[in-house]
Amino acid sequence: MKIFFLNHDLSPYTGAGRFFIFLTSTLKHLMPDVSIKVATSEDLISPNKLRLLFNLPKILGLARSSELIHALDGWPYGFLGALCGWLLGKKLVITAVGTGGVKPLYNFWQKPLLRWAYHRADKLVAVSRHTRDEILKVVPSLNIEVINHGVDVGKYQVSSIKYSVSGQIKPYILSVGAWKRRKGFEHSIAAFDLLKKQHPNLSYAILCNPSAEIKAKYPQVSFVGGFSESALVTLYKNAELFILLPQDDNKDIEGFGLIYLEAAAAGLPVIGAKSTSAEDAVLEGKNGILVDGQNPEEAAWAMEKILSNPELRDRMSKESLEFAKLMTWEKAAEAYKKVYASI
Repeated sequence: MKIFFLNHDLSPYTGAGRFFIFLTSTLKHLMPDVSIKVATSEDLISPNKLRLLFNLPKILGLARSSELIHALDGWPYGFLGALCGWLLGKKLVITAVGTGGVKPLYNFWQKPLLRWAYHRADKLVAVSRHTRDEILKVVPSLNIEVINHGVDVGKYQVSSIKYSVSGQIKPYILSVGAWKRRKGFEHSIAAFDLLKKQHPNLSYAILCNPSAEIKAKYPQVSFVGGFSESALVTLYKNAELFILLPQDDNKDIEGFGLIYLEAAAAGLPVIGAKSTSAEDAVLEGKNGILVDGQNPEEAAWAMEKILSNPELRDRMSKESLEFAKLMTWEKAAEAYKKVYASI
């Protein structure tokens, strides 16, 4: 099978890049005869409309030589995939990931184009129930299958790696992600400030590279960035727990929350926000706690509950690892293999 993917980027340090890398590498194991081509916003799918128009023949050429088009998110990838599929008579799968699958539905000129693309798709997938439900609020007639992301559990079982920063700031709670309003860092920092009254030696590490202004605004936070994958694993494994409180920032949303699974694979209890994608990536009451993401007091209470009860923390740690073992990329790729076969 020849599959043409449209995706944002191929970086191992972004959610879009990791999704493509892990999905396609696993598909190659399941489908040895699969041939994969990709166009991204780093090459052909330029945000510049004139340049994109200039590149359209190349995009069509890649689509023409493939049997199936798979767009990873709605805008612009799903729309471009639908356009190629319509012009060339190709089968189309669109996976709605997050903001790109939802926010354009609230834009006056993007909405009709994305609605058309969703209806044009032979199969529409969402990476979480939250993403699916946000789309259905606007286009309720769609049939959307949910296929969650996976995680490579073995990668997070390495325990011999040394990383100086994790030792310098221990004990610490951890968050991971670019500094964006949808990450809810302002709320998790406020929760940490409350928690620190009971745990004065506790640190809060956030893996990101914010501006100097943000660093100055939050001196109580240890901002960590610019290191290897192995160091990231060590940062996860030495934390006390993981917290991220996603927000809906004018439909800029967290699509799934792969970092919850990474934290779980490292054996961390996790805290997420209710009514967000975290509900697919956290087992409430088992490997973590879901709270009101805009209520720092509730988030601080949840962290205190875990930190003050070693038995609960150990139980949640074990539940996290067992949950992560079930959420594999092999499981996700098998689901996509069935999707391809169905169309």
